[in-house]
Amino acid sequence: MGIKHVFLIFSTVVLLTVHAAATPKNIILFIGDGMGASQLSAAKYVKGELQMERCTVGGLATTHCIDRMVTDSAAAGTALATGHKTTKGTIAQTPEGSPLKTALEVAEEQGKSTGLVATSAITHATPASFGAHVPKRGMQAEIAEQLAAQEIEVLFGGGHAFFIPQSMEGSMRKDDKNVLETLESWMTVVTTEEEFKALGTPNRVAGLFADNGLPKVSEGRIELAAMTQKAIQVLAQNKKGFFLMVEGSQIDWAGHANDAEYILLETLDFDDAVGVGLDFAKHDGNTLVIVTADHETGGFAVLDGSVGSNTVSQTAFATKTHSATMVPVLAYGPGSEAFGGMIDNTDIGSQIIHYLEKDRPGFFKRLFQ
Repeated sequence: MGIKHVFLIFSTVVLLTVHAAATPKNIILFIGDGMGASQLSAAKYVKGELQMERCTVGGLATTHCIDRMVTDSAAAGTALATGHKTTKGTIAQTPEGSPLKTALEVAEEQGKSTGLVATSAITHATPASFGAHVPKRGMQAEIAEQLAAQEIEVLFGGGHAFFIPQSMEGSMRKDDKNVLETLESWMTVVTTEEEFKALGTPNRVAGLFADNGLPKVSEGRIELAAMTQKAIQVLAQNKKGFFLMVEGSQIDWAGHANDAEYILLETLDFDDAVGVGLDFAKHDGNTLVIVTADHETGGFAVLDGSVGSNTVSQTAFATKTHSATMVPVLAYGPGSEAFGGMIDNTDIGSQIIHYLEKDRPGFFKRLFQ
């Protein structure tokens, strides 16, 4: 072998190694449901410095769905989960009903661990978009069955009522299927804060902490940061890596209620969770963190306050539903450069799947064959 061939092979290996270093082993996607730029602005004025500011790449994303300029969490969640747009109310399917493969499913195929964390029911539109395929977001009983059939290592949120048969108190099912038994057959299941705090580091765990959505953070629920921390501890046991989606679900609910204080508290709770993800990513060195929203809710505006005293004294709302306003996109870690500038929400989902599907060992194997 001549010196030129050796140099060529060496140069190729170096280039591939550098390129591979930009491909994350772990991906954590944080979704602030209903979180637009004004929600972030209010949180920053009150807190002074957000955890999200540690992200090194920033941009904006459009959120429209196929049939509406103003989307909902199902269609927007589908875009973030699959890289494809669909119609309002549809979960990880085309308008014609064909299933769309999600980032979570791709990660499972690659042998990575996966997790979904939310302050809503885990069967709600955004988490459902990553682990289920149904034509209507309201099909939460069917979503529960599909989530239980996936090889998901972590499920934290509410929605207990959709996993238990109609004969049991609190059930929101219309049949006698006991989906909770399916979960319990292959993973640890906890339902109280006390059980959650007593958890070690099981290989698989589901925490269903309310019949439907969790209480407000102001009412004393398990903080999103704590659920995120535990989810990472469980998932990081897999040497092949993991994919985790964490949703601050109730920023959206606060926007629907036109409740500025509720928005602030839920956004700050979400920001604390992002801080947990960023801490892990900084220490790990091979984790990509993405922070975005499915859409903005409320047409929220910050009108007055004091930077010096960290207060927001006057706000306004344009609507009690969603808006078409672009949403923030922030990123940190290997591969983060792909999320800068003005992009579409499908670009986020497509890029996540692109990273998850990369077969780096195959590159080197083929190179030396």
